[in-house]
Amino acid sequence: MTAGLSPRRLWWLLVAFFTAYVLSFAFFPGLYWLVGVNHLGVWFLDTYAILASNDALSLGRDPWIANPLDPLRRPHVYSHWWLYLRDLGLTRAHNFWFGIALIAAFLPAALVRLRPRGPGELLWYLAVLCSSPVLLALNRANNDLAVFVLLAPVVPCLLSERRFAHLLAVLLIGAAAALKFYPAIGGLVLLAGGTSRDVRLRVLAGALVLAAVAVNVAPDLVRFAGVAPKAEGLMTFGAVNLLEAAGIHGRRALALGLVVGALAATAFWRSHVFEGWRIAPEDRAAWLSFVLGAVLLTGCFFTGTNFAYRWIFALWLAPLLWRLPRAATAPASVRGLARLTAVLLMVALWADAAASAVVGLMTGRLPGAAVERWADRFFLFEQPVTWALFACLLGFLTHFTRTGLRTLLGRD
Repeated sequence: MTAGLSPRRLWWLLVAFFTAYVLSFAFFPGLYWLVGVNHLGVWFLDTYAILASNDALSLGRDPWIANPLDPLRRPHVYSHWWLYLRDLGLTRAHNFWFGIALIAAFLPAALVRLRPRGPGELLWYLAVLCSSPVLLALNRANNDLAVFVLLAPVVPCLLSERRFAHLLAVLLIGAAAALKFYPAIGGLVLLAGGTSRDVRLRVLAGALVLAAVAVNVAPDLVRFAGVAPKAEGLMTFGAVNLLEAAGIHGRRALALGLVVGALAATAFWRSHVFEGWRIAPEDRAAWLSFVLGAVLLTGCFFTGTNFAYRWIFALWLAPLLWRLPRAATAPASVRGLARLTAVLLMVALWADAAASAVVGLMTGRLPGAAVERWADRFFLFEQPVTWALFACLLGFLTHFTRTGLRTLLGRD
């Protein structure tokens, strides 16, 4: 530890720097172009769309079609649970404070898990926190922030010795899935630790809760199946991006991406990369947080395209990716994989932002077609790098799943 920099002081430095960083964009929105974020001249655009859907429903309109109350005419593309906000008296007129409240809930949920023990770790956390995807999520007050807040207590609940806390973890995953569907895959973390009986009870409870959620929100999926906007180009990620560039589209691209992902997981299952490795007890919280963040991101990657703000869950990857490469008790293969994953994560968080900033700088100075060609080529070039990152994450998830299934089946 560096003299004068205790963990408490390092954490407050993290909070102070990140707060100042976020406020600089709040007071000077023109800075957004430097990090590749398009401010569009509007604060909290995504919460506005949700409240506009509520207002449309209050006026007797169908919120699942193009909405004239929203400046981008966006339909409602989430579950009907968001449409209960009107019952709380919330309208578009409350958007600013609704967005502020969402951000105010997210920031402590994000910062409380990042506890730097030295200056290097502090800089690593800042590199993740200050990345453009996080700024994009805050700028738009995207409802992934609400999902993050709901899932943040899941790991502490699973680590609790009280069985009620384990049930609460199940309910939180169910609530997050009810709001935005994809968090259902976070149920994988319910395989974490305990006796075989504990794991079986958690998995059974999770299956029942998620089945109930699926029945409840299935009609919503049908309503917006054909109108949900597709994430394309810079500041997006998804397995199909590379496949579509190769001329494979639609369900074929989705199926092929899933097959490749399954083959990668099978290869890790059969490999000896993780042989003899168990997470150190003091890093168990970091490991489970990593698994939760990794499964959310990996599930989204292989099942569609996603806007960059979904990278906020990378905040849960950060602690383990700092500690594991430096863990003397971990095998060299595990340390090496963690080191590679950390490097690839940095590229994923910052490459699109840098390219978007360059595009913004070049726009108006070069012909639009030339700028677009350059952006498309860069986007294509980075796709194998993104695939490599998710292959690494699959490796860790495969190890976690294999260990969890052994406990579930009573083979430990």
